Amino acid sequence: MRKLFGISSVDEIPSQFVMQQYDNPLSKKLNEVINEIRSQRCNYLRLKLCRKGDPSGALFFSYIVEDKSPGGLSYVEFLVHVLRQIQSKMT
Repeated sequence: MRKLFGISSVDEIPSQFVMQQYDNPLSKKLNEVINEIRSQRCNYLRLKLCRKGDPSGALFFSYIVEDKSPGGLSYVEFLVHVLRQIQSKMT
């Protein structure tokens, strides 16, 4: 946490802060990823950190969806496929 956010514990996370880049490979890589996402969009949303058990975390998880790729299986379809393969080998 110190390398990424400059804090030593979750309790030190302020309600709002500006993402900074620190002089270490982990911080630089995170900033590269964020900047790449931002460069691909005309505007971007704010980054919000959610502590475990924070009500905003539940809201975040409610918006997560699984994108199905063309020609590929969704996660559930993949699990069903694996289960069928296991069942066929067991019989």
